[in-house]
Amino acid sequence: MQIKKFLIVLLVFLFIFGEVAQAEPIPTSTTLKKGIYDISPEHKGYYRNIKLITPDKPVTITLLNSKGAQILFAILSNENDYIKFGPIEIGEILIVTGEGEISVIH
Repeated sequence: MQIKKFLIVLLVFLFIFGEVAQAEPIPTSTTLKKGIYDISPEHKGYYRNIKLITPDKPVTITLLNSKGAQILFAILSNENDYIKFGPIEIGEILIVTGEGEISVIH
């Protein structure tokens, strides 16, 4: 009888003071070449890192908002350079020009 009461009290405390763990999203990387890319609306509010992954091949990056206004313009010419931009809004467009490739970590 006492074990039953103990288990009931234990379960009540677990439900009252227990914390449900939430998994953090795993960062993923996308490799992009020359082109125009829509930024996915599922990443709204998050930040992204852009890094040049091809040495000796510079890349120009332009970021436009949903109204077509330029938000960001950068030239990546060194492998060690990276750009962090955000927070991401719906309708943003990323334009990559140049011979190199970039890695976008989101």
